[in-house]
Order: sequence, then C-alpha cells, then structure tokens
Amino acid sequence: MKLRLVIRIAVIVSIVLLCTGFGVYSFFRLNAVESRKDFNLYTLVPQNAIAVLETDRMAELVDDINQLSCSKDNHFLYASELFVYLKNYLHALLEDTPHGFSKQMNKMLISFHEPDNPMNQVLYCSLGAGDYELVESFVRKYCASSFPSRFFDYKGEEISIYPMPDGRFLAAYFTPDFLAISFQKRLIEQVIDARLSKKSLIDMPSFKMMHAGKNANVQATVYVRIKSVEMGKNTDGIRSQTYLGSWAEFDMKLNENAIYCSGISHGSDTTRTFINALRRQQPVEGFPGERLPLSTFFYDCWAISDMESMCGFTAEQEYAKATYSDYIKERDEEWLDFLKTYAGDQVIACLFQPKDTVKKYPCAVMSVPVKNVSQAERRLQSLLYTTPKEVDAPPSPQDSPEYHLYPKARGHRCYVLPRNTLLTQLTGITESALYTYACFYRGHLLMAPDAVSITAYIDAMENDEVLDDTPMYEESIGSLSPVYSFVMMVDMEEMLLQPETYVRLIPNFFFRQAKFFRHFILAIQFTCVEDTVYPNLVLLYKGDKI
Repeated sequence: MKLRLVIRIAVIVSIVLLCTGFGVYSFFRLNAVESRKDFNLYTLVPQNAIAVLETDRMAELVDDINQLSCSKDNHFLYASELFVYLKNYLHALLEDTPHGFSKQMNKMLISFHEPDNPMNQVLYCSLGAGDYELVESFVRKYCASSFPSRFFDYKGEEISIYPMPDGRFLAAYFTPDFLAISFQKRLIEQVIDARLSKKSLIDMPSFKMMHAGKNANVQATVYVRIKSVEMGKNTDGIRSQTYLGSWAEFDMKLNENAIYCSGISHGSDTTRTFINALRRQQPVEGFPGERLPLSTFFYDCWAISDMESMCGFTAEQEYAKATYSDYIKERDEEWLDFLKTYAGDQVIACLFQPKDTVKKYPCAVMSVPVKNVSQAERRLQSLLYTTPKEVDAPPSPQDSPEYHLYPKARGHRCYVLPRNTLLTQLTGITESALYTYACFYRGHLLMAPDAVSITAYIDAMENDEVLDDTPMYEESIGSLSPVYSFVMMVDMEEMLLQPETYVRLIPNFFFRQAKFFRHFILAIQFTCVEDTVYPNLVLLYKGDKI
C-alpha cells in the first residue's frame, strides 16, 4: 500500500471519530517502540499561543475528570471541544487497546490562541510504531463511509481539510512522528511555520526555562501567558479583560469535590502588570472573614503597602479613564496622597446582598485600615472644605431616607467625596457619577458608591452577621496560604447574575463557561516570595443544588 494512501486512511479515520464523538486514534499507540526518542511536540506550538495544556497521563486524567462530583451531576467544562471529543470516545478506544496505552500515547498538548474561543485551538499528539494497525481496527469498527477531503500544499508540507456534518472544517497536519489538528487552517499553517523556522514556543527563552523545571508528577499542567491588562468589549458588547507578557504554569490536581491549580510565575519585567505591581507589596496575613457580611458573595483582599505602584497599574485601565477630566485628575491625586499618608497595608472589597428590598443592585464596600483615625478624619474634612463645590453633587447621606434603613449605623458619620476614580481603580466597580461615600468605622475607612452600602455593611458588623466560621467559607480558605499578596473568593452562581459594572472583577473566561462555573466557589490567590509569584486557583463544587 502506498505511503500516501496509508496517511490518507489514518487522517480520515481521525476525522470520522471527531465528527461522531472524537476519536483521534493517534493519541495512543498499541505497541510503542520504547527505545525510540519521543518527539517534542512543543517544537510545533506557535509562539503566539496564549495558553497550553499538557498531560502525560491522558487516560488517567480523563478517568479522574469522570470521577468528579460535578461530572457525575452532568456538569462539564467545554473550554476545548477537541478535548471533549477525546473524553467521550476514550473508553471506546480502550476497548481496542486491551494492554493499555504506552507512555508516548498518553502524551497530548492543546494550544490556545487569540481570539480565545473553542475554535482557535490546536491539538497535538505523537505517533509511533503500531499506529496503522490501530487505524485499521477503527476503520472496520467505526467507518461505514468516507468523507470527501482536500489536500493543500503549504511550504512543501501537506495540510488535509475535511468537512464536518455541522458545517465546520477540520485541518490536519500529519507526519510519521506526530499529528496536529485544528478547526482553523491558518493555525495549522502557523504550526508548520513554527516547525520549519525552528521558532516555536519552546524556542522562547522565558518559556524554555520555565518548562525545563516542569513537575512531572502531576496529572496535567496548564501554561498561561500573563498579559498586561486592558479593558475592552467582546463581541457581545460586554466588557472583558485581556491579559500579554510573562508566563505562569499551573499544576492541576483533582479530587471528588474540588479542582486545584497551583502555579508559579517566572521572571519579572518593567511592564505595568498586575503581577508586577504585587511584587512590590509587603504580604498580608490572615483572611478577612470577620470583616465580611454574611451575605458576601464576592470579596478580594490586596496587599497594598506600595500604594503608588498599585495605583500606577490600575490607573492605566480603560474603565478608570472613561469619564476623566482635569477636575477628576486633581481629586485622584488628592485622595491618593491621603491614602498614602493614612492607609494601612491592605484593601478589602466585597459585594453582598442587603436586607432591604429598596436597593436594586448588591451592596459594594471597600475597607482600608487607617493608621490614625482622628487625624485622618480631620484631614478628610479639610479636603472637603477646600475642594470646589459641585452643582450636581448629591445631598448629605444623613438627609437620605435610605440612610436610615439600618438604625445601628446612624451614629457613624458618612461623607460624600467629590467625583474621583480611586474607588474604581482599587475595586474595578464603576458608577457613572463617580461620587464616593466614605465613613470611618472600627479603625477602617469604608468607601462605597452609595450610602446604603455603607450603612448595610455597618449593620451586618454590629449584628455580628459575618462570613467567618461559616462552613463553605472555612472550606474555601482551607487550601490557601495564610500569607499572601492577593486573594479573591466568589460564589459564581451569585456573580453571574450581576450587572456589567461588577463582571469585570473576574476574568471573562469564567463567564464564557457560565453553565459550568455557576456550580462552584472560585478562589484565586497570589503569593509572592523573593520576587517569584505563586498563583493558586481552587474550584470548590457546591453540589447539584441549583
């Protein structure tokens, strides 16, 4: 049989399996020649990849995913359709490989590319001796008919294009050593360019150094490019974050009720990124549960000992400049100087549900410890006295009927600050008017976009209705470090119901996969040690109660 015909049969079979439930036969090899040197799949990955999933234990990983409680409740993450097809067809493939899979056949990569969606991915696998026999077996078992295909020459290499029943096309690049497939022909062309030019991802010094220290004793590793953050809008008109710069790696571990991703970010540069801003901060210790209302569904806590470096990063974001003017710029400078002088070493921000039904949206409060409360309050009053008055400024909070919804908060004076973007910069929450309400309470400065948020917060504290010691909260922090530079925790079910002014608080990826993530508590933490950042992500399954 001609070599071209052998290759054609192999590729057609992989397409048939993808079309009917995905069986990229060549992920696995029945009788690998152990003495043969493994092909380095990273020599195929284009340098513009924004993330890479790698596993040497495909069969074990898929089995562990199936054992998750969320999987048993039929909640699956569909971030990669290629992986989903493989997962669905794995057990059928195992039936044809009774002796199990070799080390080479268990290795797989998936690279992710801009724009980030399930179509812009490439799946790679190694090939070896014995693949043809496996192909023949799948042809006899699963192929009742063939699909028309086309072959294109690209720089002397052949790309096969196969139409799929749903109207999409699949591109495949096949050699005796490997197979690369994608829904995008242009990405396969980039794979060929990377291989021929020897300018692949593994040729980038930063990535090569990071990958050299990879922990082999994990089920899977995810490499993510940490980008400087810019705010924009996606195709649905919803604001989203984009992240380009250094790399971070995450080792994945699974148990029945949780998914853990422990990571490390190598190297630093001079760009204004969130991680580089965190490197400048002194870490904080402990979790703020005693300062969070019981109904809190989102909170974050930042180490912010270097206020200027953190605000230097946040001030660059589009959302902070949307309504900028010279007047607002002057106010920002004044309040930033105020915080530099009097603020402590951390910022806590939270979203929680109020008791009353008057407020349309959840309450939002930022809390900053204050070094000298009496002196700080005098300085704040002085700033308010000297600031030019604004015609459209809201009345005193004490004159608002909503202010008196919570009687226990009446003894604490609330101020209205002139328009500024500092609250937006430090929390990501925007209000079109940009007026900020402030109150000194228990050694902290509370800031909020409305008076009700502050009074509802004080009421919760006075009634000792706090998040601390609640079972889900304690379980969520149980796997996190007590010393950190940043921590965020969010009940995704609640967060997905919030307006646009809140959604930017978490990466847009979680909203694109809302059907899956709404069943989880999400915790993200960054710990900095000697200029190295260790990001950790925990997904705690809440159970099928929704």
